[in-house]
Amino acid sequence: VKLPKQIFHLEHEIKSMVKDFAMRGKINVFVNLKSLNSDGVNGLQINDESVTSYLQLLKRLKKKYKLYGKLRLDHLLAFSDLFIYEEDILFRDQIWEAIKETLDRALNNFTQMRKDEGVELERDLSERILQLDEKVNRIEQISLARHDEELEKLKQRVAEIVKIGIVDETRLETEVAFLMNRIDVTEECVRFKSHNKLFLSSMNSDEAVGRKLNFLLQEMTREANTIGSKANHADISHLVVEIKEEIEKIREQVQNIE
Repeated sequence: VKLPKQIFHLEHEIKSMVKDFAMRGKINVFVNLKSLNSDGVNGLQINDESVTSYLQLLKRLKKKYKLYGKLRLDHLLAFSDLFIYEEDILFRDQIWEAIKETLDRALNNFTQMRKDEGVELERDLSERILQLDEKVNRIEQISLARHDEELEKLKQRVAEIVKIGIVDETRLETEVAFLMNRIDVTEECVRFKSHNKLFLSSMNSDEAVGRKLNFLLQEMTREANTIGSKANHADISHLVVEIKEEIEKIREQVQNIE
């Protein structure tokens, strides 16, 4: 908030008004006052309170440090708030009312603009989340087909090993189940789509959800990384890259959400 020194005392009230309209981000408020008096001198008054305070301070300074010489007008003129417009004295309440009315109108316009942008942003994000769902569904399809293929290969290999009596059959079956679980990404895909669903529902909330959406994007990224590391398959790896790229685009958009 940047204010003329005549109205520094209004900074708290102005900040309080702005906080009622925005919870995140940064808003700059600039206030300029212009006198309607056509004469640049008429209407100026001595700021007696400031002059008295500065004189007392200068006298104390002179006495404390045993400074010589008389106090002169130019010593006082080194300070910037010795004069004040008469209307600043007479119409302080009116000045605040004018500022409040103008600021309220500006903040309401700002809110309406954010709502309009929010409608477009929600549409764009919803489309992107649905695209993520499609990619995850494709990964599930590939993983399921690959699961059956890998399982069949392992069964054949197990049959050969057991046939020649190299290892214990029960232990081998346990190891096979463990290996199949390591390449199965079903749980990760289910969790990913659950995050997507929560993301879409959160956008319809009346509360501030920016931080929550950011957290969900972090969880999506974590699931995508796990899928990529477990599924040693070219098509799945390509889809994971596309998913992570889309998440980053969504993350950039979410920075504009309160």
